[in-house]
Amino acid sequence: MNQLATVNNAIAIDGTDFIGNLTSRTTMFCSMKAETTEQKAAFFNATNNPEKRLGDCINSIINAKDLFVEVVTLTKKDATGADVLDDDGNPITNDCPRIVVIDENGVGYGCVSMGIYSAFRKIIAVYGTPTWESSIPLEVKQITKGQRKMLTLNVAPPSKTKK
Repeated sequence: MNQLATVNNAIAIDGTDFIGNLTSRTTMFCSMKAETTEQKAAFFNATNNPEKRLGDCINSIINAKDLFVEVVTLTKKDATGADVLDDDGNPITNDCPRIVVIDENGVGYGCVSMGIYSAFRKIIAVYGTPTWESSIPLEVKQITKGQRKMLTLNVAPPSKTKK
């Protein structure tokens, strides 16, 4: 059962401060600089409703320029799609990174993936924080670990990026 509370004029349900979450930028990262109305619209559209799913681009190369990451809470599901519950009957949830890679043409590629998040941590350690002046050619890969499949990225060699 949801419990509604008002704290400092903010609405909280089951401890979630929706107003604070709405106005806070601490749970997201964005490298794209949007100053004009057109840039802001392009940024919003690329991050809110990405044109492509990263999982549909396996073995493809994306020329990455910018990155958007936000924290989303997902409910664990069983094989039938039903919520998995803890011992008290509450759904089990996990915080996960929702990532949108924005290419040199402003196209967004979205996913929720710890593998992609981990790859970008390493890419940023090597190439620095985006916006990258020269796009980075990233090849989307899928690897298998036991029964699980995971997305990751490779920096594409020049032989694969020639047009």
